[in-house]
Amino acid sequence: MRRRAWRLAIISGWLALGAGVVAMGAEISGEAERAYRAGKAAPNDGEARRHYQHGIDVARATLETRPDDPAALLWLAANLGGEALTHGRLHALGVISDIEATLLRLDQQHPDYDHAAAARALGNLYWQAPALISVGSTKKATGYFLLALARAPSFPGNQALAAAFFADRGDCARARPLALAIERRADLAAIGLDAAEWKQLAARALARCR
Repeated sequence: MRRRAWRLAIISGWLALGAGVVAMGAEISGEAERAYRAGKAAPNDGEARRHYQHGIDVARATLETRPDDPAALLWLAANLGGEALTHGRLHALGVISDIEATLLRLDQQHPDYDHAAAARALGNLYWQAPALISVGSTKKATGYFLLALARAPSFPGNQALAAAFFADRGDCARARPLALAIERRADLAAIGLDAAEWKQLAARALARCR
C-alpha cells in the first residue's frame, strides 16, 4: 500500500499528494473510469492491478475505433499510472512518457473536456514527476495549472490541485484564495465524486499558508 501512495502524478486529472488523483472529474464517465476508481479503492496491489489493467484494456479498445475519444484518453492515462504504481517507483517512472503523450493529445484535441482535465492533469504530472530523471518541470506545472484555471476557473478540482501546487512552491498569494474558495463551498458533493480529496488538498494548502 505504501508504494501506491507514492507521490507520482498524472492524472485528473490524478496522483496528487498520495491521493491518486488524475482526473478529478465531475461524474463517472464510463467503464474505464469505474475501473480506475475500483483500483484506487482496492485493498492490495494485486487486486488494484487487475482493475487498472481492465481500465487500460477498455480505454485502448475504445481508442482503436475512436482515436481521439476524450474519456478514453483521460482514463487511459489514469489507469496507466495506477497500474504502474502497483509495481513500484521505478516501473512507474517508465510509463510517464506514455502518460504525458496521452494527456498532451487530450489537451490538443479536447482542451475543455471535463473542466480542462488535460491541463489539470499535465500540471500535476509536471509537478510531481522527478525533474532529473523524468519530465518534472515547475515552469510547465505552473503554466498548465494556470491554463486549467483560465479554462475552468470555478471548477473545484482545478482550484484544489492548483492551491496545493502553489502552496508547495511557497506562493501563498495564489494558493490561499484558491483554497479558501474550496473551503467556503457547500456544494462540492453535488459537483463531483472527489469532494473529500478537494477539501483535503485545500486544507493542506491553507495549513502551509497560514
